[in-house]
This record gives sequence, structure tokens and C-alpha cells, in this order.
Amino acid sequence: MGTPWLRLLGAFHNFWRGLRQWSGDSAYETYLACAERRPEQKPLSAAEFYVEQLNRKYSRPNRCC
Repeated sequence: MGTPWLRLLGAFHNFWRGLRQWSGDSAYETYLACAERRPEQKPLSAAEFYVEQLNRKYSRPNRCC
């Protein structure tokens, strides 16, 4: 099985990875992993990806007010 410390470290690692995915912090890493499967397209830089995400988020109509 492993020592309790290794299990605790593994649990913390899984928690941290899940938290990053939930908050969107790992979105660029996920994008790069998907972009590796498309070698014909050059992946966006981190800054370009961030701007693209902002454009996608705020280009839709907001009907709250």
C-alpha cells in the first residue's frame, strides 16, 4: 500500500489538481495537452490564450440587468 505520508501526499495532490481544474487555473495546460494532438496548428501562447478566453467570456450577451 504505502506509508501514510505517501497516501496523504497523493490525496493532497489529487485535491490540488481538482481544485485547479475547478477554478480554471489549469485551463492553459489542458489546452496545450489538446493542442499536441493537432500538430498542423501552432498553439496559442499563454497571453493569447488568456485574451481568447476573455473574448469568449464577454462576447456573449449578458442579460442580468
